[in-house]
Amino acid sequence: MTAKGKQPVTISDIAREAGVAKSTVSKVLSGVASVSQNTRERVLEVARRLNYHPSVVAQSLKSKKTRAIGLVLPNIMNPFFLYILKGVEDAAIENGYIVVFCESDNKKNKESLYFQIFEERWVDGVIFSGVEDDSEEEKYIKSLHEKGIPVVLIDREIEGYFTNAVLIDNKGAAFTATTYLLELGHRRIASIVGPQNIKIFVKRLEGYKVALSKYGVDFDPRMVVEGDLSVESGAAAIQKLMAEGLRFTAVFASNDLMAIGAMKELQRIGIKIPRDISIVGFDDIPLAALVTPSLTTVSQPAYEMGMEAVNLIKKNIESGKAIESKIILPTKLVVRESVAPPRGTLDL
Repeated sequence: MTAKGKQPVTISDIAREAGVAKSTVSKVLSGVASVSQNTRERVLEVARRLNYHPSVVAQSLKSKKTRAIGLVLPNIMNPFFLYILKGVEDAAIENGYIVVFCESDNKKNKESLYFQIFEERWVDGVIFSGVEDDSEEEKYIKSLHEKGIPVVLIDREIEGYFTNAVLIDNKGAAFTATTYLLELGHRRIASIVGPQNIKIFVKRLEGYKVALSKYGVDFDPRMVVEGDLSVESGAAAIQKLMAEGLRFTAVFASNDLMAIGAMKELQRIGIKIPRDISIVGFDDIPLAALVTPSLTTVSQPAYEMGMEAVNLIKKNIESGKAIESKIILPTKLVVRESVAPPRGTLDL
């Protein structure tokens, strides 16, 4: 029913008003060329006058397409994923799709539920950034593929199996960030890493290690603390390093939220940044430019990643077959106020 309690306009109503058969109306609205120009114009005029809107459900049943894209992100409390969401939504609307957004909240059971829903063909394709990289996620993705539902991974990859993904060079970006500190003279560089069951954070740790090796600095596993990507885990990492009596002049964190947490914890105990300790983050979320001092960080194009993911899923949907592609977007180091040459190794 409409808002005024009237039944929605149907092609039968248009046919009766225009004095033609229902099949003729259907041909006109479908763009079939066999209808005369005069008849076509009369049908379209009646459709406009009656304010006819085609049934999305009926069209979907006929075409077996929903014009919907499923999007699963782990945590939109992290601004990085908000920018991905914005990029996906903007590109989807531009291409005539809607987005069915699901936040897994870093919970495997929610992620599993969303995949089950998507398997019921509520969407034409899925853009996915998982809680972690594991065999269960591979199983979900393979199951969708078997049902003809394409999947694009974003900010994640399943090595050796799936190459439909939009990524950055995580290892190279971490290498660049660590090298920047090394070139300023830092040699005792702590690293707050992301969850090591997610490959992109494994890659960032690898980039850190390679940079140390290049400059002849021995890797010390005690200088690496794993966090959960939150501000609180960044602060907890500093507390752990302090409790173990480790000395360092710089910190490289695998995301900005942990870097900011580390910064605030150091400031809380009276350590000056960057005079005493330098800090580099990763992501370049808006808050990175607003904290004091402003955070030096690796900028990755979250919005563009979302847009590219839609472009890739659209190609897969409209071709009707899997078009595997790995898109790697560039990053850059944004130098701000949180880094300076070392004054000496701080003894905590």
